[in-house]
Amino acid sequence: MEFLTIGEIIDAAKGELIKGNREHLVSNITIDSRIVKKDDCYIAIVGKTLNGHNFGYEAIEKGATTIIAHQLLEVLSPVNNLIKVKNTTRALGDIALYYRRKFTPRVVAITGSNGKTTTKEMIGHILHNKLKTVKAPNSFNNDIGVPLTVLNIDSHTQALILEMEMNELGGIRRLCDIALPQIGVVTNIGDTHLEFLKDRDGVAQEKSELLESIALFGTAVLNADDELVMQIGDKYEYKDKITYGLGDHANIYASDIKNLYESGTEFKLCGKYPVRLSVPGIYNIYNALAAVGVARIFDIGYEEIVSLLTSFKLTSMRMERLNIHGIEIINDAYNANPQSMLASLQTFAQFPSQERKVLILGDMLELGKKSKELHKNVGKNLPDGMNLLVTVGKGAKFIAQQAKYAKKIEQILSFADAEEAANKLVDIIKINDKILIKGSRAMKLEKIINKLKEYYDCKTKTS
Repeated sequence: MEFLTIGEIIDAAKGELIKGNREHLVSNITIDSRIVKKDDCYIAIVGKTLNGHNFGYEAIEKGATTIIAHQLLEVLSPVNNLIKVKNTTRALGDIALYYRRKFTPRVVAITGSNGKTTTKEMIGHILHNKLKTVKAPNSFNNDIGVPLTVLNIDSHTQALILEMEMNELGGIRRLCDIALPQIGVVTNIGDTHLEFLKDRDGVAQEKSELLESIALFGTAVLNADDELVMQIGDKYEYKDKITYGLGDHANIYASDIKNLYESGTEFKLCGKYPVRLSVPGIYNIYNALAAVGVARIFDIGYEEIVSLLTSFKLTSMRMERLNIHGIEIINDAYNANPQSMLASLQTFAQFPSQERKVLILGDMLELGKKSKELHKNVGKNLPDGMNLLVTVGKGAKFIAQQAKYAKKIEQILSFADAEEAANKLVDIIKINDKILIKGSRAMKLEKIINKLKEYYDCKTKTS
């Protein structure tokens, strides 16, 4: 981040200077009191579970010289510069918008029900080789994460890569108003955030806000094999439109696909360029094709794109392969919705195994009134060849119920939470088991992996 004055911050956020100096310079803005450094500006965000105002004094003790807040101002009075705003989350976005307008990067925004983060990482992997690139860390994709990522750019930044995900109509429009993207990628439209968006049409409407924001002047990159994506894509005119899919009906396409199971996939790009992806799953070919489409907008040649795709590795907790003392684990527990759950199950079913195949499946959250139905549908569509099903959470229990009814799997166990499951599974999981772990992020299914590792590390030391 380059310097902003307190005066610029106040004007951007429509705030009030309670105390301090408008000429004071700020070179870093954070919302996390744990990582505050000397002279930082700390914004006290009110979240779902934590109120940042409660950590304001901790931020001051760690060296923050500027605090932006809308409550408990008297407690924060020891700070050098104290700014009052009506809403700190809104202020963060307004400051980021002011800052974004100071620079001229080409901004790529990615939305969709699945594949956003992997697509973002693939695009970043390709562009970073040629351009000064900033990309969103982890899943910084909401009204806090997007502004924080925007604040990481500077006058040297040539490409900014963002993912966008909100659970309310108007949410993505607000993110676009902050980031001002010129390139919009829509990966797919599925059953996500139904608790708030009601149905797939609501999800499609939310995703279309990105395309609306780039209409006329921007470039849309669209999944040609997703009917709803193409429907919303056809609503607008663009400077340019690129489609991608499995077949030459799309501008960027894959053909001659060969499944290498755990080792990934091979395919021909646009009928000419052989590609080997080291990440498993046909759905990751779609993510790669979207990345190719964006790379071509930046005038990167096919040969270079292919070379960089070959060296791409998935981030942690996304079909991540682990081996704990002979237990093979596919950790895909970063997040889950009905489409990504079924895709992971289909991919896992194709992996060879000489011993037991084990499914550990957690709740898929934010599905609203359709939660029971969609969990039962997963249970109905479990692949053949599975030996043990473990479900974690209230929703996932319906996966187990349906699997029992369909007599899909002999042994089925259900637990209330990851901690209970972890404590029981150390006595059930065996060496040479092959395990898929999948569920929504809030289920914290990594606790099961950590417990197994702790147990077998200890067992190995004492044997």
